[in-house]
Amino acid sequence: MYQQQNDNSFPELPPFDPEEPARTTHTLSSSRRRLNQYIRGEKIGKGKHGEVYACRTEDANAYTMASQIFFYHAVKAVLKFQAHDKMKLLRRNYQQQSQNGRLPLNSTVNSIRKEIAIMKKCRHGNVVRLIEVIDDPQDEKIYMIMELLPGGEVQWKNAANQPILMLRQVRRILRDTILGLEYLHQEGIIHRDIKPANILYTRDRRSVKIIDFGVAHYTPPSPKSKQAKGKQVEQQNLRSDPYSIDPSLFPKSDLRKRVGTPSFLAPEVVWVSPDGPDVSPSPSVDYLSPSLTNVSPDQTSTTFSTPAPRQRPPITKAIDVWSLGVTFYCLLFGHTPFSAPTENGQSSEFVLYNKVLSTDWNADDFMGTERVPTGGRHPPVSDAEGYAVIQLLDHMLQKNPKHRIDLPELKAHPWVLRDIDNPREWLQLTSPSDDNQTKSNPNWVKNASKKILKLIPGTR
Repeated sequence: MYQQQNDNSFPELPPFDPEEPARTTHTLSSSRRRLNQYIRGEKIGKGKHGEVYACRTEDANAYTMASQIFFYHAVKAVLKFQAHDKMKLLRRNYQQQSQNGRLPLNSTVNSIRKEIAIMKKCRHGNVVRLIEVIDDPQDEKIYMIMELLPGGEVQWKNAANQPILMLRQVRRILRDTILGLEYLHQEGIIHRDIKPANILYTRDRRSVKIIDFGVAHYTPPSPKSKQAKGKQVEQQNLRSDPYSIDPSLFPKSDLRKRVGTPSFLAPEVVWVSPDGPDVSPSPSVDYLSPSLTNVSPDQTSTTFSTPAPRQRPPITKAIDVWSLGVTFYCLLFGHTPFSAPTENGQSSEFVLYNKVLSTDWNADDFMGTERVPTGGRHPPVSDAEGYAVIQLLDHMLQKNPKHRIDLPELKAHPWVLRDIDNPREWLQLTSPSDDNQTKSNPNWVKNASKKILKLIPGTR
C-alpha cells in the first residue's frame, strides 16, 4: 500500500535524463545473472511481451542519480519469436513475404521494434527513459535497458475497493501524467494504454512517469512548412536523427485495432456498428441526445443512456484523455466507472463495451481518503471541491471525442492548478519544447523540472 512520504525523506533530485540518446548494442555476453556490463537482480514485473528485472551496472556512476541505490536500471527481456508468430507465418502467403523480406508488422519482433522506436524518441521528465537496447542476432531475446522507477506503480485502492489516496496526491499524479501525455502527443505518439499500472513513482515519490509503450502508435506531426520534402531527404533524416521514427512501422490501420485494457478503452475504440459489420470512420459523427432508460435490477439509481453513433468516430489522441479520465476516476473512488458482471470468474467484455458506449457513469457520494462530498453525478453549481472534480471528470469522459477536453485545457483547469504557487509560470515552463529547442538543449528537462518543483510545495 502507498505510504505518504515526509517532505524531508529524500533529497531533491533532478529528473533522470541522460544527455545521450539510447544506444543499440548488437553483441551480447551473457550468463545466468549477467548481460554484458549489467548484473541482473530480482524480477519486478511482467509486460505484454516479456519479463522485467532490476539490474545494476559495473560502473556505479553510469546513469545513476545516487550511489547508495543498489539497482540502477530495469531490463526488459523479450522473446523475438512467440508461438503465434510461427502460426501466422504458416498461414501467410510465402511468396508475398519473400517480396519484401520483412516479417509481418503484427509479429512479436516488429511490435518490440515499434516500442523501441517510440522509447528512443521520448525525452521528458514524466516519461520513462530507455538507456540501451541489446539486440544480438544470435540471441533469441531482445533486452531493453530502461530507467528504474523504484517507487512502484500507483496503488489506488484497498481490498474493499476503497480509495487510498488523498486528493492532493491524486491531483499531483494526474498533473504529472498530463505533462507526460502532452509531450507524447506533441511528438505524434498516442500511448493507448493509460492506467494506474502504467504510471510509476520515482524513487523519492515526488513525481510519476508513464511506462509501457507496447501498444503505442506513432503518427508524424504535421510539418510546420507546407513544402514537401523528397523521399531521399526524409530517409537521410531518419538515418542521421536518433530521435526520428520510421512511419512505415505504424500503418494507420493499426489505430482501428482494439488494444489496451478493456476497462480503460474509449467509446470510439470499443465501437461496434448498430447494423452489425464495421463501417469506415467518419470525421463528422453526430451523437444523439441522452435519453432516460430503464434501470437494471441491480442498479440503485437512474442511468442515462446515449445510443452509439451509426458510424465509427475517428481514433485520435483523444483516446488517451478518456483513459486518463478513467484513471482519475479510479484514484478518486477506488473502482472503475464502468464494469460488467462476471461469469465463471471472467467479466463479459461485450457487456462492458456496451456500457462504455451507451451508459453514463455514476459518482460516489465521497471521494479520496478524506471522504470529501462530491454532490453526486450532477452536483449543484458551487465553489465546493466536489463540484470542480465532477465537472472535470465530465469533460474527460465525454462519449463524443469532439467534445472531450484536450490536454492543454485540462492542464489549465483550476482544480489541477490548485496548489501551484505561480500557475502562469508553471504553465509556461511545462509547455512542450519544439524539436529544435529540445535537441539543441539536451538539459532542458532538468532545467525546467528544477524550476517546476519549486512552484509545487510539499510531496505526495
